[in-house]
Amino acid sequence: MKNMSSRKVCLWVVGLAFMVLCAACASTGDKGDQPPPAPGAPGPAAKEPAPPAPPPPPVVAPSKPSPEVAYFVHTVRFKGESVSIIAGWYTGDIQNWKVLAEHNPDINPNRIFEGNKIRIPESMMKTKAPMPKEFVDGFYAKPSKKEPGRPAASPEKEDEPKLFGPKEYPVK
Repeated sequence: MKNMSSRKVCLWVVGLAFMVLCAACASTGDKGDQPPPAPGAPGPAAKEPAPPAPPPPPVVAPSKPSPEVAYFVHTVRFKGESVSIIAGWYTGDIQNWKVLAEHNPDINPNRIFEGNKIRIPESMMKTKAPMPKEFVDGFYAKPSKKEPGRPAASPEKEDEPKLFGPKEYPVK
């Protein structure tokens, strides 16, 4: 046991010494790369100050639509319309909903309502024809049509699945 604890202490001491050595090397930075100044030469304080860095360019938020882009405006008319469905009709690709969301920062692309105005960049458009209700309805499952006055057929009478597995044998 004593041998094991002295080993741990030695490892801790070696590790601590290594960290102190690394910290000392890191604190010297680039000073070790430069030779010391010659006697009589002006020191680092005598150097001319560097000109101030130019200010960074202004950051332009990408979510704001730029005024030079020409837009087609679609008004949401049908229940079930979404930004992806609108993108699919006007641009030909439902994945363009992300671009439409960027050009319409004032709306939540996850919740649009009848009457919302959606701006579509004309450079992306494949058609300017108004979107028909049938196109919107095509994205949703249609309810099964039941004939009035007749009850729905029971599932037992329709194609009964064939049973499989071990057969039951009579018990003697």
